Amino acid sequence: MVTPPFLNAEVVLKRTMSRCPICRKPAPAQVLKVLQEGREKILMRRNCPCHGEHEFVISSDARFYWLAQGDPKNSSCGCGPTCSPAGSGGKEGYLGDNASNEAKHGAIEKLSTCLALIEIVDSCNLKCPTCFADSPLGVSNLKLKYYSVENIIQRIQGVLDLKGRIEILQFSGGEPTLHPDFFLLTELVRSNPAIDYLLINTNGVRFAKDEAFIQQMGSLFRKHSNIQIYLQFDGPQEAGQVELRGADLREIRMMAIRNCERVGIPITLAMTVNQITQNHLWETVTEGVKYNNVRGISFQPIFLSGRVPNLNRAEVLPSPITTADIILGLHDQSGGQVALDDFTPLPCGDPNCATIGWRFRIGEKHFSPSAVGIDIPKLQANLPDRVNYRIEDLKHCGCDNTALGDLMKSLEVKESNAFRLFIKPFMDERTWDEDRIDRCCTHVIRPDGKLDSFCRYYYGSVTESSCC
Repeated sequence: MVTPPFLNAEVVLKRTMSRCPICRKPAPAQVLKVLQEGREKILMRRNCPCHGEHEFVISSDARFYWLAQGDPKNSSCGCGPTCSPAGSGGKEGYLGDNASNEAKHGAIEKLSTCLALIEIVDSCNLKCPTCFADSPLGVSNLKLKYYSVENIIQRIQGVLDLKGRIEILQFSGGEPTLHPDFFLLTELVRSNPAIDYLLINTNGVRFAKDEAFIQQMGSLFRKHSNIQIYLQFDGPQEAGQVELRGADLREIRMMAIRNCERVGIPITLAMTVNQITQNHLWETVTEGVKYNNVRGISFQPIFLSGRVPNLNRAEVLPSPITTADIILGLHDQSGGQVALDDFTPLPCGDPNCATIGWRFRIGEKHFSPSAVGIDIPKLQANLPDRVNYRIEDLKHCGCDNTALGDLMKSLEVKESNAFRLFIKPFMDERTWDEDRIDRCCTHVIRPDGKLDSFCRYYYGSVTESSCC
């Protein structure tokens, strides 16, 4: 049987600026919907004047790609009428690839900042092959490299002066718990009423092995609350651990989780998803929901930054793992317990930058919102433009007469009953879409105090190869 020609047609959804996978320099691109292997997919095709045409699938299922167009300048590639603007609607302050760096950072500063990440220390006590920050390897034979309290607080205050408040501030590094003034910094941040939440990005070593540290952290949490650990956790299975971390660190992760549970510290598990660990998504969920202090999982597809390109870069790059891969993987691996319509994009940035789903826990069981008639996309429309949803937001989002409102009341829901499934794909040369920078709400507070998009900051840390 011959497939009708129209079913093979490519549909151009938009034009934007991407990057060449060889020289990593800006290249005009098209985002297309195509039919491959019986499924509609989304691919990005870019054309570098030096290295020709390259394409990558950026969504393995078109249902989980949300068309969003930034400033029309993104699609004005200087290539004649075929590159005329595909749409409009970018946020104020956008400047394209040809603008100066300082002008770009000024544009970022005008965008909403849902999460501001600040590196407080450069050194680390592990040697993960996939470190996106490319931190110095280990600290045993190195002098610890860190920023002073004055420098860190000054940079944070600069953002507060500009923005008025920070919803989520994330300590990162390197390994932030190595900072000699870690507790002073934590105290200063949590005492600032203009900062809603502190997230600590950690490999968990000190939480697992340092009893004095865990006790002091528990005391600090009881005093201030609104502190959460963002713990590297790549699943309970053995497969993929050494490839990602250079060693099997599962026992350290589990010790960290148990110690945090003992002193009442909430955790989000941050799972790096590569070709090996993507087969263990549901196992990770079922492990996480065992602990009341684990509030959810952030699934982060591996991207080519930091040490990753130096380790894996090849002439033919692997296809990126997409949001659709994770949603479909959770659905298939759970035997349908995770429903496809349990997920919705966050509204605060580009819709392809962050997707959220939920599970609810009652006793020993956890279940899909759709199983009790909760319409997550409809609920999303009534929630604030925020990353950090609280139970209070869910209770007071205009849903008093809905299944969700009734469920909340009948269960006397606590924070620990809601379990987030958060998908956060960062960009590299395979997936780069300048429109997403146009809407970025996950920012890095750079060493010079200026804000930058997370993707551009870490992607930019890789030296570009020469072009023709």
